[in-house]
Amino acid sequence: MEKFNPKRIFKTDKKSKVEKLTEKMGVEPFALPTFLQNENNAALILQAIKQMNVDDTAIFIQWNHQGFNDTTMPNCRNGVYGQTLDAIVAYIVGCGGVNFYDMNTLFLFKGNFAIASCQYGLPKWTHHQTGIPDVCHSICRINKLSTTGRIDYEPFDYPFVV
Repeated sequence: MEKFNPKRIFKTDKKSKVEKLTEKMGVEPFALPTFLQNENNAALILQAIKQMNVDDTAIFIQWNHQGFNDTTMPNCRNGVYGQTLDAIVAYIVGCGGVNFYDMNTLFLFKGNFAIASCQYGLPKWTHHQTGIPDVCHSICRINKLSTTGRIDYEPFDYPFVV
C-alpha cells in the first residue's frame, strides 16, 4: 500500500521559505533554531543570500526588548541614556555591517575581518549582566559557502555574553 501524501491531493508542490532555507543549509527544518523556523525570518535570509558573495557573512539577531527596559527609563539599558538598540545598530553598521532592509535584524558583512572586528568591540553594556535581561534572545552567524547559495549557520552568542 502506498503511503499517504497530502501534496498529491492538494497539489502543493510549492515549498515553504523554511524548507528552501533548510535545503540551502543541508539540514532538516526541526534542526534549525526556533527563530530560523519562522517563515518571515527564512524569507529575509533567503533574500539576503542572493546579495552576498561567497565567503560573505551575516548575523541574524533576535532582540530582547526587555533588555532595554530594565529600569524606569524606557528603551535604555540600565537606565542610561544612549544605551539603546539604535546605539547597537549604529555600532554594527559602523563596523561595516549592512542593515538589511533597515529592519535591525539582519546585518551583512563583506568578508570575515569586519564581522570579527564588530564581534570583539561591542560596548560592555551590551554584554550579559546578572539579574538583567540580555539585549538579545539569540544571534546566529550565516556564512555563504558557494555561488549556488549554499549556506551554513552557527550560534554567535559570544558578543553579548562575555
